[in-house]
Amino acid sequence: MRKILIAALMLAPAALVAPASAQTANDRVLTIFGNDPCPKDTICVRGSEADRYRIPKQFRNTGPIAPGNQSWGARAQRTIDAGAKTGTGSCTTVGGGGWTGCYLQQMQAARAERKADAEAAPDVKP
Repeated sequence: MRKILIAALMLAPAALVAPASAQTANDRVLTIFGNDPCPKDTICVRGSEADRYRIPKQFRNTGPIAPGNQSWGARAQRTIDAGAKTGTGSCTTVGGGGWTGCYLQQMQAARAERKADAEAAPDVKP
């Protein structure tokens, strides 16, 4: 029993050294940007100059922003737009003033059409 304990104690420092040497190999990989020089004894991965000051892709959050992390302006806009799909100001049959949104859409389309016609027409001077 004593020999097993002594053998285990002698192997313990070797087990601690092995992961440390593997970790230093990973520390020698460096991402450099543009024409920056690569340090000696280092493996360099060259990135584009446009990505120099960007957050790395593995740390970017591309999903929807949680309501607790949104700005107060975005949250306030959400409350303003709460009834925009139905009722007054919308172009639906739901709600008492649904026709007002249809009229607004027709007027905006007419203005855009008139502006496009004016830009497409040649300048004719009398």
